[in-house]
Amino acid sequence: MTGLRFADVADGAELPPFSIPLTIQRLVMEAAANRDFTPIHHDREITRATGAPDPYASTMLLQAVFEATVRQWMGLGGRLRRLGFGMRSFATVGAVLSGHGRVSATHPGDHGGLVDLEIWAESGGARAAVGSATVWLPATKEGIDEREGHGAEATAWRP
Repeated sequence: MTGLRFADVADGAELPPFSIPLTIQRLVMEAAANRDFTPIHHDREITRATGAPDPYASTMLLQAVFEATVRQWMGLGGRLRRLGFGMRSFATVGAVLSGHGRVSATHPGDHGGLVDLEIWAESGGARAAVGSATVWLPATKEGIDEREGHGAEATAWRP
């Protein structure tokens, strides 16, 4: 398993975006996975009656996009330590929702270090959510194995 090492990170570095198209099907699947069947996330008539333009991504879907953005960047050897964000605008059906990030600070430590990230999600040309995250990255590409004392089985992701 390879992944990002702490030494590979520089302040100001951009994370590659992670994007998904927002469809009614995706919103219904996300609602089922999270057991959040609030109709504003999949019923156009009810959504529009509340003043929103169309069904829109839930908080949990935005969180998943942020986690995927960070995971894609750091690899399986890193650990997400903190994630917080606030909604700013609707990410509606028909748009593409994309997660973005930038390294805002690094903090060296034992066997790696912490990295602070500025994160945001864009949809329809606007920032749908903004926030921050902190991740731990290992000092070496094999850092998770060295830190936890496991062999090859440590390369598989686990919560």
